[in-house]
Amino acid sequence: MGEEYWFRQLKANGKGYLDRIDTIKKILIDTRGYVFEKPENEPVIILFSGGMDSTTLIDLVIKQWQSKVILLYFRRDSRNQTYEEQAVDFFHEFYKKRYPNNILELLKLDIQIPSRVNKEYMDNARKKVMGLPMRNATMWANAFTQAIYMSGKYTSTIRTVLCGSVAEDSSSPESGYLSVISGCLHACICLGVWNLQLNAPLMDNSLKVGGMTKKDLVEYCKAQGIPLEKSRSCFGDTKEPCGECLACKYREAAFKAVK
Repeated sequence: MGEEYWFRQLKANGKGYLDRIDTIKKILIDTRGYVFEKPENEPVIILFSGGMDSTTLIDLVIKQWQSKVILLYFRRDSRNQTYEEQAVDFFHEFYKKRYPNNILELLKLDIQIPSRVNKEYMDNARKKVMGLPMRNATMWANAFTQAIYMSGKYTSTIRTVLCGSVAEDSSSPESGYLSVISGCLHACICLGVWNLQLNAPLMDNSLKVGGMTKKDLVEYCKAQGIPLEKSRSCFGDTKEPCGECLACKYREAAFKAVK
């Protein structure tokens, strides 16, 4: 099947997108009284890839909510893992120096996401349009597992997992708001604990800055002295970013848009 087919699927499944979000919000409100509570002065887990989105999210969460942050990085056996992990290590040290009382630790997990078994049968057109199957959902599920485990380590309830989706991702099947809020509901149901929350603060209005685009991230980091050029977004396995993948193109466009 070609890309055109998968784009048609996206368009068809996009009908009623906002209604589905409202349905899940209603379930959460009816069950616990809220959709998302700001985790002010609470420990949180931030899914950290070393990219520009999650790198910026760390600073905003600490500044605005004074959260105590566990950075969670998945060694997913991806092509870009070597250079992605270098960016993760760099910013872990950067933020430890900037916010010594707020960075609790950097946790790295070796989990192949998604599984490579039967990978050769993957429809590449689907992959290009839809992304890797269940990539983010798998990471979110594993992050909630760690939230339960790490609550014991820190003798404090860790109920919040944060991801770095931005405004451009709002309707993405992989990273969009419907996926995020359904991931929250899924965790609550499967773990039987209704205070758990998954959120993408750069995409919704829970941060004072509201929904942020990648251009906004560059502007913010420039103003705050965060060396965003040290982040890694490229999907490739070369030391220098390839400049050809979608991640590189989005990143380059954002930097060019900021004078």
